[in-house]
Amino acid sequence: MREEFNELNLPDGHYLKIAKSSENIYFDEFIESVSKVKQYISNKDFKDLWDNKLQLKKAKFDEKAFIQGACELAVVNYFCKKNGFRVEAKVNPENQKDVDVQFRSNNFTYNIEVKCAAFTNKEKVQNTESFKYQTYGRLDNRVDIMSILSNAIDEGLIKQGKSLKEHSELKSMDNNLKDFLISAHEKFNDLSKENEINILLICCGDKEDMQRWVGYLKGPEGLFTNKSFCDPVEYNNVDLVILTNLYYKHKEFSNKNIENSWNLNNTLNLSIINPYCRLRKPKGIENFDSEMINYNSEINQFKVPGLAPEGLKDARKVVHFVIDYLEIQEGKYLFDKKSVN
Repeated sequence: MREEFNELNLPDGHYLKIAKSSENIYFDEFIESVSKVKQYISNKDFKDLWDNKLQLKKAKFDEKAFIQGACELAVVNYFCKKNGFRVEAKVNPENQKDVDVQFRSNNFTYNIEVKCAAFTNKEKVQNTESFKYQTYGRLDNRVDIMSILSNAIDEGLIKQGKSLKEHSELKSMDNNLKDFLISAHEKFNDLSKENEINILLICCGDKEDMQRWVGYLKGPEGLFTNKSFCDPVEYNNVDLVILTNLYYKHKEFSNKNIENSWNLNNTLNLSIINPYCRLRKPKGIENFDSEMINYNSEINQFKVPGLAPEGLKDARKVVHFVIDYLEIQEGKYLFDKKSVN
């Protein structure tokens, strides 16, 4: 595929143009991934992937669309050798919508829908010089709490003779997650049996971002709690949600020290069962754990150190798990590579 790529005239700013010109491993890994996937999907599906999803035949580069396509390619690359593998599978006879990946294992069928949020509004705030606030889940009195904290910080800065900064609230993405769940629900079959497992895979950012997405599901008024801000019936066809840091592996890759962006072999993968799914499928979900690398067992056993209340520990568990367990204890760096002094 290198020859085909070399014939392209990509617009400035295209990630793969940047990667190739800078001899970044990101480009070599892309070529390896796309060459492999080409063998397992139809010419029509590959053309759509190459031309549109990866933005290789577009006159103007759309970063968000590219990252979504790149994440889909990484997922396809991981599962393409599985039995019964196919892409763009129509699994709901009531509509013409399709899911991104389907495969079979031990008499179970797995349907996987891949979603990647557009973090545009949040990133605008993150890139400002301000004090930033965000809650774990939904809090009714968050505005009052922010006001108390911001006033206290300002008062302290004034006493120290330091300049004040703006106070900003990072946009919650829980409504995005709700939309992802409902969209996936509509694609999956309302009558799927116990041997058909429907999975929503969400591509997240850094470890702090992954913690927030866990909160959208399990925090106060989370979508997988008994006080969900949305009726769970609207997404009960979804059996399992997988959170992975694939978005981080692609977004502004050239500013990071990363590798293995084009598969799921070296990503942080955490799965959360939908407690409100229409039909319990424990055997199929257990079998899936053997088909995809995940850290469910490790994070469930991990204890956040310190004397803080358990609720506060839960709100920081993913972050501590990555730093204290994966990186320090196990030497696994699933975000940025270990720095070499």
